[in-house]
Amino acid sequence: MNISAEEKLMYEVMKAIYASGIPVSFKGSMVLKAYLLESGYSEDTRHTVDIDANWNSDTTPTMEQIAEAFQKAIDRGDINLTVIPYRKYGDNRSAGFELRDSSSEEVIFTMDVDVNRPMALTKIYEVSGLRFPGCCSLSNDG
Repeated sequence: MNISAEEKLMYEVMKAIYASGIPVSFKGSMVLKAYLLESGYSEDTRHTVDIDANWNSDTTPTMEQIAEAFQKAIDRGDINLTVIPYRKYGDNRSAGFELRDSSSEEVIFTMDVDVNRPMALTKIYEVSGLRFPGCCSLSNDG
């Protein structure tokens, strides 16, 4: 299975967020791709253009707090991206963030974050040496 340069960058961002201790777990296509790789699936899957995540904390963060936490993690990971909030979260709506190239300001990909929704089971996945927590099935002993 091929991993595009954009997907590799998304995994690097996921690793940086995980390494920073931010209370985030990942879900969606990026985790599914990691699961398939881990399971030995070798056929190509569709390309994804975003990261999906859950933020779970005792207090509800503001959009600015989430963006600042992500930006600090990305900066510590020495990744040349800028985090820009573009959609405020609310009932049945995730927070939306653009991740832009810091030099050109081009949107490279987006990140959708559910805030303090019920938390799913997670496990640690690894893709190309990049580790991050992601949702898993109940039958997974991960």
